[in-house]
Amino acid sequence: MGNDVDRRFLLRSLGATAVVAVSLDELHNTNELHQVCVVALERAIDGYETTDLTATASSMRPLESTTRDIPRQRRLRGRDALDWMRLHAAVTMVSAGTDYDRGLHSDAATRSDRAASLARAAGDGPLAARALALRARMVRQHSPAVSLQIAGAAARIAGHSPARAMIAGKVVAGAYAAVGDVAGVRDAIARAWRTMEALDESAYGRPGFSLDTYSPADLALASAEALTTVGVADEAMPYLERAAALIRDSGQTGMIVSIHMAQARAAVSRSRPDHHEAAEHAAAAVALAAARPAEWVARLVRDVSARAYERTGHALDDLVAATASWIGR
Repeated sequence: MGNDVDRRFLLRSLGATAVVAVSLDELHNTNELHQVCVVALERAIDGYETTDLTATASSMRPLESTTRDIPRQRRLRGRDALDWMRLHAAVTMVSAGTDYDRGLHSDAATRSDRAASLARAAGDGPLAARALALRARMVRQHSPAVSLQIAGAAARIAGHSPARAMIAGKVVAGAYAAVGDVAGVRDAIARAWRTMEALDESAYGRPGFSLDTYSPADLALASAEALTTVGVADEAMPYLERAAALIRDSGQTGMIVSIHMAQARAAVSRSRPDHHEAAEHAAAAVALAAARPAEWVARLVRDVSARAYERTGHALDDLVAATASWIGR
């Protein structure tokens, strides 16, 4: 990579102010460039839940190509090459996440497969497990059995990392929920919480998107979603209350939207459905998401609206209309 390309990458990733402090001589230093890429990646992850997904995806593209090309162009070997491979896997995983959340599932599948292969080759089992977990979520709707097989492979390479709790609580529980297996959902959730309780609190991180942590708030939300899907929404309530308490003041917009939508879905799925409560939560979610519109929110609104009509005879037509343009963003 020449100096001009290096400088263009730095401008896109860190902004003009940061580039002024980086001399052309430093750009020849591969370790310095690696650190710049790490900072850019961390910035994207830190802002994932509050930044427009299109903007995050755009910022990942030059980072993705840079972390892919540098080892080959600079003929890196040994530990240096593995460090860049691991970094490229992490960047690719973030890109896969933005694809998935924007409804670009074919692109997300390609990137998650690549991230899993790269992470395993670089010796990072937990990162590879997260990539496989995303792949498992993508096939769950069409083939829960295949989803469970992929999740099992992910769990085996996750070790005793936070990814193991995420796989059990979000992926495995979700797959069992998709086939109506209440016992399977309850068992997966119990295993996830046992794994979570065995982790050091430093592994929890903050709620929302992460590559190396998983918080009790995320697990509580995933537990509630699976229990609601499998038809025991009343059992989801304690988890929803815990998730809401942990997420409410987190500042993580995407997670706050998620909890409102989970509460809306549970409200019309309980033994005594409440359309008014569901509408309030869904409206709050849409209002928050308006500054960060995403396809996954629009699809959740449609799901809750259909469920509300089925259980109460009243849909959420106004919110469905308000989020119609978010499909395909």
